[in-house]
Amino acid sequence: MSKQKNTTGVVVMTLTATAYKGKIREIYTSRIGFCGQYNKEILSKMGSEFKRLYAEQTEAAYREKSITPDKIVYRISTKSTECDMILNGE
Repeated sequence: MSKQKNTTGVVVMTLTATAYKGKIREIYTSRIGFCGQYNKEILSKMGSEFKRLYAEQTEAAYREKSITPDKIVYRISTKSTECDMILNGE
């Protein structure tokens, strides 16, 4: 296992759930942002965990509704920007 270099910056993860019921789609979106040190491995693990939690929340919300979707598709996108200025207070 190779040691990955940590990067300092800002990360925004966008979680999207698309629920399909026939031809009708409902799209839900949530964003998580943070600044600090990260690397690709950390972002990958965080993304998987956030996606799992988002799926649990979305499915729990649909259990309370009278209409159940045929399928729900979950996606996560991660955008990162390197920036030392924000963290060092310059």
